[in-house]
Amino acid sequence: MARINQELLERLQTKLRVSRSRVYALIDEKVRSAALPRHLAAIAVAAERGVSISRYASQEDLTAIRQSRISSTPVHMNLPLSNLGVKPLSGSRRKVKRGAKFDNNPGTTVFVVHGRNLRARDAVFAFLRSIGLRPLEWTQALKLTKKGTPYVGEVLDAAFRMAAAIVVLLTPDDEARLRIEFITSQDPKYEKELTGQARPNVLFEAGMSFGKNPKSTVLVQLGGLRPFSDIGGRHVHYLRDSPESRREFVTKLSNAGCIVDTSGTDWMSAGDFGPSSLPATALGKTKKR
Repeated sequence: MARINQELLERLQTKLRVSRSRVYALIDEKVRSAALPRHLAAIAVAAERGVSISRYASQEDLTAIRQSRISSTPVHMNLPLSNLGVKPLSGSRRKVKRGAKFDNNPGTTVFVVHGRNLRARDAVFAFLRSIGLRPLEWTQALKLTKKGTPYVGEVLDAAFRMAAAIVVLLTPDDEARLRIEFITSQDPKYEKELTGQARPNVLFEAGMSFGKNPKSTVLVQLGGLRPFSDIGGRHVHYLRDSPESRREFVTKLSNAGCIVDTSGTDWMSAGDFGPSSLPATALGKTKKR
């Protein structure tokens, strides 16, 4: 029988700020509720608490966890933690309003930051659903605040707490260049001519996400964009409609802490990431990589 990874136990203990015995109690409860071996139950608990599990779980482990959830009774899938004998921890992501329609499961929940290109957003949503993940929609994030008129920042905070990963979808919705009086002879072409740029709200929310959840933020670019120095050195996934690009996207989501399911084949075609997902004005500026 495989043993629980001790490093994972330490990370859980640090993340939850509880004793080792409390961590074992959570794992044992997961063993009973999901009928999982203890080492897999530990991985499932970690994913649900926002701990990245990429170093501790193989693809076979993730598949086994996924299958246990599918085979579990619907009652257990929808009950709050208090009904399963687990007291929600203060400040944890598992605090759920009784009867909420959106099933709070951080291991499969993804919040997508996007601009005006709804076709690109829908393509990403379709892809995420094809690998067993659930995009958290804006109206669902609104409900999480439990306020009638929340600030936008409060909605984003609630979404960031809920999600295992935050996908920032960068698309050339705007066009920008430097004003003429600020241009110098050393400036590159994209500073002198109108070039595709993500919406300001997307850039701002990307910064918020990196500030609050740097390990769970996945930058995804679709189409050609003028660069911005603040993300220099960070790996941006250039999304393309190819098997290699889709596999890399899955890897990044898994690294962020998502429990993905690639046992089928739909995910190799779900969502259109080709030229048809971009406006005509952006096609000529899409870089080949």
